[in-house]
Order: sequence, then structure tokens, then C-alpha cells
Amino acid sequence: MLSSGSQSCFQTKLWAVPRNIQKPEIQEMGNKEMSTLQSCSLFPGNKILLQGLPRRRARMNVGTAHSEVNPNTRVMNSRGIWLSYVLGIGLLHVVLLSIPFFSVPVVWTLTNIIHNLSMYIFLHTVKGTPFETPDQGKARLLTHWEQMDYGVQFTASRKFLTIMPIVLYLLTSFYTKYDRIHFIINTISLMSVLIPKLPQFHGVRIFGINKY
Repeated sequence: MLSSGSQSCFQTKLWAVPRNIQKPEIQEMGNKEMSTLQSCSLFPGNKILLQGLPRRRARMNVGTAHSEVNPNTRVMNSRGIWLSYVLGIGLLHVVLLSIPFFSVPVVWTLTNIIHNLSMYIFLHTVKGTPFETPDQGKARLLTHWEQMDYGVQFTASRKFLTIMPIVLYLLTSFYTKYDRIHFIINTISLMSVLIPKLPQFHGVRIFGINKY
């Protein structure tokens, strides 16, 4: 037997959701009917009538609210960021190849240098965060690399960003046929982005450069 409250709710739901109603019609129901149905679903015997109804999801204000104290720590773990990074390198290489007076060895060396220079500036030079963080200004003195994964070493993102310059360096050396000049330039470029990534240099400012 249903209680009086359950019976009235059961009748309301029968009135609000006829048996021959279609899903598009359900989605057009007003807030009043949906709130009534949601309140009626509290009765255990009536939950079966709500099967197939669309659930309303809570929305978050993107850009103004986030779950991380510092979003810089997780940006390299975002969905698709690794693929976008690789596609960006490929796009840069294709653009350089389209320049008529650049030879293939020069294009590969330029791709390697521009990539390493950009990553050095982005990961190891620029400090702070573009987000408002409640960390009392601690991120202000840290580079992006030092903020990643809250400073935890050898995470997946750190390994990926360490391996990619090495892979690009090997490809560049192969396509430049190990020319001495290209080899020296590319090796120096590689070291400029690998050495700052070592755990021994975490938070280290050589000669006080970029300390503040």
C-alpha cells in the first residue's frame, strides 16, 4: 500500500508523464514539472517511472572556477595537450619546408632550434601563473616546469617533455647527415632544454639569473 503522500505524488507523475509521451516532449517539460518529478523520485516505489528521463547536470563557470589551487600544475595533463604539442611541431616543420630557399638540413635545424628556444622560454624562463591562486604568491617565483605536478619529479608529463626534444634532436641529426656545424648547433640547443629539467636544478638560479 502507498501512503497518501506517495499516492498523490504517483498521480501527479502519471499526469506529468503519460505513457505515450516521447523523449523530445519530456525535454520540453517546464521546470515545475521536472522539480515535481524529482521530488517524487524520493519515494522508492515510484523510481521506475523516471527511467529514461534526461538528467540535469550542474554547470561550472569555466575560467572563473576550478578545482586546482594552481591550474599550471595540471595543464600538461589536459586531454589532447600532448597531441596538440606534437602537431604544433609538425606544423612548424611544414611551414619551414614551404620556404623555397631553405634546404632540408636547414629546415630540420631551424625546427629544432625554434622548438627548443620556445620551450626554454615557456618552461624555464617565464615565472608565475596567469591565474589568481590562493598560494600566497609562492608560484610567483617558480617557472612553469617547477610548478608542474606540484614539483613531483619523473611524472608522465615531465618524461614526455624530456623525451620529445631528444627525439627531435635524433631526427634532426639524421636528416642533416650528421654535419659537424649542424650537429654542434643542435647539441647546444638540446642541452639548453635538458639541463634545466634535471631534478638537481629544481629551483636553482645560476648566478642569481631570473631569481626574482
